[in-house]
Amino acid sequence: MVSNAKFKDFVVALSAEDQQTVVNRQLRLIPAFIMQEVASTNNAKVIRKLESRLKQVRLMLSSIVANGKVV
Repeated sequence: MVSNAKFKDFVVALSAEDQQTVVNRQLRLIPAFIMQEVASTNNAKVIRKLESRLKQVRLMLSSIVANGKVV
């Protein structure tokens, strides 16, 4: 998994439509990844990283709603 900073750089470089697609997909998948991790290994470090990414993606969604793109 890439760092949150690299992930944001990746998303910012995309078109506004692709940004929306990536953010929506992440919002759908990350909670499932967290539940799967809790059920299988319950690795606290991995769970914290996924929760951090989920928080970042939620902030990106707020940016899209407010500005039309991730800034």
